[in-house]
Amino acid sequence: MNRLLNTIIQKATWKKAVVFTLLFAFFYALINYSGVGVAGLLRITGGANILDFEFGYTYEQAYDMLFALGVEGRAFYQTRILPLDFPFPFAYMLFFTCFIALLMKHTTPSKLFGYLLFVPVLAMLCDWIENVGILAMLINYPVLHNWAVTLASIMGMLKTIFMIGSITIIAGLFITFAYQKLRRK
Repeated sequence: MNRLLNTIIQKATWKKAVVFTLLFAFFYALINYSGVGVAGLLRITGGANILDFEFGYTYEQAYDMLFALGVEGRAFYQTRILPLDFPFPFAYMLFFTCFIALLMKHTTPSKLFGYLLFVPVLAMLCDWIENVGILAMLINYPVLHNWAVTLASIMGMLKTIFMIGSITIIAGLFITFAYQKLRRK
């Protein structure tokens, strides 16, 4: 395991960071601001939003949100937004992992810090599992299975926690990097 983590850290470069940043920005803009993403859905629904943006929800809240989307909004969510929400987590995982690895490469954290590279991977996996639960809800609507609502809600909360964790790790490593740079001068 340490060999894998060390390889990831050693292979991280600024060039890869730029490529992964562009990939992340592309998918972020596509899923949030384009006509095939959330912006398009909001036009169709008059403002009803997606479950992905909620930090946990009950069965009743999920049902109400899906009802508010209407037939056209639910179809749009299923056929436009969810297909984008499978490559998007991969893009942000690459982005976060590369920056964590790059900053670790340029700081001197303990060997245990290498395991922090798994935090963005866990965010991605939770996002994918959340999407499976949401897809099950959309396919079976108006019948919502408790397992799908519970799975999507819990995985959505974990995804958010791991994403915030990834950002926090990057900020902490950046502060460490900057402090070490200043100290050397």
